Amino acid sequence: MTVYHVNQESDALLRTIREEVLDKENRVVVAVTGPQGSGKTERLLVTAAEAKEHHAFVVYFDITSKAPWIVRGLAVTFEKSARDAGLVKMLGAPAWLRSLTSLAKVKDESYDPKQAGRRIGEALNAAAPSFLLLNDLHNLVELQEVDLFAKTVEEVIGVIKPGVLVMFSCYASYITWLTMNHPAFASRVNRVVALATLSDDEARVVLAKRLLAKRIVEDLEPTYPFDREAVQELNQASRGNPRRLFELADFVLEQAVATRVYQIDAETVRSALAARETAAPSSPPSWQETPRTGSEASNPPEATSPPATTVAKRRSIWGKSR
Repeated sequence: MTVYHVNQESDALLRTIREEVLDKENRVVVAVTGPQGSGKTERLLVTAAEAKEHHAFVVYFDITSKAPWIVRGLAVTFEKSARDAGLVKMLGAPAWLRSLTSLAKVKDESYDPKQAGRRIGEALNAAAPSFLLLNDLHNLVELQEVDLFAKTVEEVIGVIKPGVLVMFSCYASYITWLTMNHPAFASRVNRVVALATLSDDEARVVLAKRLLAKRIVEDLEPTYPFDREAVQELNQASRGNPRRLFELADFVLEQAVATRVYQIDAETVRSALAARETAAPSSPPSWQETPRTGSEASNPPEATSPPATTVAKRRSIWGKSR
């Protein structure tokens, strides 16, 4: 996934933060925000890759709406990451990892968030430089679990020392919700990095990288068969969203192949997208986060519903059963 990465202004800040943590000069808590498809997960993956290159300990955890009780899954991921990093020897695991073993066996809400957070924080300190990366925190929507995990992370942040980075990604409106409902947690986030939309030049670079991976003929223009104006048109239509840019470029390319168009210009893009809209008028796109105002700002974007077996038992942060 990182093969398509294009450095933006926010990446320079994230690079500086990583360097400070790797050198054990600082301990940092970072939130990476943006709408769906803006590159939040990619920033976490780039961070994980760079940390591993410097032999740092990395725990990367995907939060999904179908993964109940995040602390249990996080503890299991800690153990797997430690084994992958060669930290579990023939004579046994390090003491900090053994202290997390009991967390992998917790049932539902039966864990102590302060004790759990302290153990996680102490483990990160012992393995420093270490990186805890939590992807898509906005998928955590069940009220009781959000409350418990917020307290857990508060304790983690209170325990960690220089050489530890805690980074999570989420929608911007989720940070707003956390600030309103868990101010102690939100106040401990050192940096909120809001990802910017792609400029036309950045769109050309990211599209060229994707096309390069598919290229079978050399010595072509980097974005061929799209010319400069076509890429600008695509970027405008996608509103600078990388995932949407790829989706629209794929569609236009398919249409060009079907009609035997070998050079895609702006007019070709406009015609293809207009035909697409006519054929399938759509509701507001899922890749773009809907702006929220007033009382709506206290609620994060809709996330995928949890398994049907848990719907009756779990209340979401929208105040209704899910």
